[in-house]
Amino acid sequence: MRVILFNLYPYRVWRESRRRRRVLVELGLGLAAGLMLCLSISGEFDARIEAKQSFLSNLSAMEADVAAQVLEVQAMKERVAVLNRQITALERVEVESLLASQWVSYLDSTVPSTVSLTRLMVEDDVMFINGFTSTVASLARWADQMESGNALFESVELVSVTDKEVAAGEGSSKSAHEFEMRAMLRGGDDAPR
Repeated sequence: MRVILFNLYPYRVWRESRRRRRVLVELGLGLAAGLMLCLSISGEFDARIEAKQSFLSNLSAMEADVAAQVLEVQAMKERVAVLNRQITALERVEVESLLASQWVSYLDSTVPSTVSLTRLMVEDDVMFINGFTSTVASLARWADQMESGNALFESVELVSVTDKEVAAGEGSSKSAHEFEMRAMLRGGDDAPR
């Protein structure tokens, strides 16, 4: 029997080298695919980070705009409050000037010819009237008329009446009565318009 010997060594070497090349190619392709996957994931994360940073910068810009608008609205509210106070003050002054005009007009139209007014002062809804009169009776009638037939005054009272000498001209003097009256005024809500 004849033994035939085959030398399989070159075939084994060739097969080993082929297998090694295939493994190296597969490893290279796997490494390239892994790198590409890592780069794409890194790119995706970079894009997301950039989008978030853009969103945050837009958000901070919007917050700054809202803060500026809040300050502007606050300034406008303060301005409106100041204007409302001014309007209220002007309305109060208008009512008070209307009442003062009515008081002075009433006093001017009703004061008797024997009464001269020297001072007229209003303080805390009380009118103080000072002056001179030649007859106390006409002064008393005028005070009663002011109290009873007028919607401007709640009450009128003579506080004091004193005798006084006043100069009548060219060295002569005549007797007059100095008086002080106190009239309680009706407020702006009670007075007629």
